[in-house]
Amino acid sequence: MTDYGPPPIPVPYSPEWVRLPEPYVQAIAHKLTSRGVEVVDHWNDPMDPRDATVIVRGHAGGRLRFVWDEESGWRQGPMDANGWVPLHLTRYLRAGLLPAPTLVADLVEQVLDGSHEGVVERPRYRSFRDYGDALDGRLAAYAQGREPAG
Repeated sequence: MTDYGPPPIPVPYSPEWVRLPEPYVQAIAHKLTSRGVEVVDHWNDPMDPRDATVIVRGHAGGRLRFVWDEESGWRQGPMDANGWVPLHLTRYLRAGLLPAPTLVADLVEQVLDGSHEGVVERPRYRSFRDYGDALDGRLAAYAQGREPAG
């Protein structure tokens, strides 16, 4: 493989495959931090659907949880004292399945300043069983330090 070819796609459910979202979420956490947003923590949750969490500190000191999953993209909500987001407060950001880190950072900042909340209705862009579609290739590009097109 060369730097010009597509990144290799790991076999579904292999350790490499379940970790594919990590570089994408790390890029978002880095983008947020570079803008002065306090990222409290972030992590990958590898199974059905694969998802990842970024926790940020709100302007009033509370924590907000932003979660990406491979079916519906990004959602957000305020965390309670135990670290949970009540389901009735979850809002989907409707930015597509895998928006660029810059767009995600823009949306996080809009949520923090109160100009964007999201929607209650959960979008479904794909199923976590859709192996072989373009998502894994787009995630793999982040592991190579490249932001995928489209």
